[in-house]
Amino acid sequence: MTSAKRVLPVLWLFAAASLFAQAPAGRLVTDEPGYTVRCRVDWAAGSLDVEISHQLDPSAPTLPHAKSDAESDIQSRLGAFLISSISTVLVDSSHSYGSLLQNDPSLFSRVSAVTASVPGGSMSLSEDFSRLIARYEIPLFGTQGIASPLFPSRSVPVPRMLGWVPTRPFSGLLIYARGRLPTAGSANMASARPALFPRIFDEDMTLVMDKSMVSPEALARWGMVGYAAGLEDEAPLVRAGALPLRVVARGVFGDNNTDIVIPSDGARRLLTLPENRALLRDGRIVIVLDSLE
Repeated sequence: MTSAKRVLPVLWLFAAASLFAQAPAGRLVTDEPGYTVRCRVDWAAGSLDVEISHQLDPSAPTLPHAKSDAESDIQSRLGAFLISSISTVLVDSSHSYGSLLQNDPSLFSRVSAVTASVPGGSMSLSEDFSRLIARYEIPLFGTQGIASPLFPSRSVPVPRMLGWVPTRPFSGLLIYARGRLPTAGSANMASARPALFPRIFDEDMTLVMDKSMVSPEALARWGMVGYAAGLEDEAPLVRAGALPLRVVARGVFGDNNTDIVIPSDGARRLLTLPENRALLRDGRIVIVLDSLE
């Protein structure tokens, strides 16, 4: 073998090593011979991150050949893997995306259209060059977000509360829902969980806000609410503005513990002024949780 031929495999190994990246933690979606699929919802950033790990064919004549074959294999099954990952996302207090897909066959075609528009993923090799790892980032919101097939066709007004309370216009609503909270209607305690469309109630369990009250433009822009793990998460908090109404959650509600109960006086301060009803309609709501998992 000439010196040039000996150098080529070495150069390839260095190039392949530069592609390697450690696999992030996430929820296991698929574990079958040759494939492992994990996903993680980044609620603060508003994305679903999917990782597909595929075993390389050890009988392939070269590493580049094996990598190319693995890329083709992943592409052939990409739609199914992405839909399986989307199925794990909590939609509201009663449903995961998977349960909605099971009960609404027409939804499957709409979600398939969303997955078909997902940009090409990043490809890297495992440290031992035995697997190809493909990563995809799917937006939760936007015109091509996974929530878009679930947007209501029209919005309804935010309910107006009659009477007078001492209040003023706010820039947004900031809800602290950290720690274990009472679950409405039971003696249990639970931690609030993030979802695409949580509902907000007052302490009398009067509905303050749900997705039907958010404008279509706000839903497409950034969804019904934003989530943060703490006040150090600056980006989601920009959503609530400089002078938000700050309230501490009084409890959680729903099978999935995604609905939030806020103080009744806080609800009144929001619903008596048209400016504050407008901020709810614009989705200027941030919920601070212990965990965004």
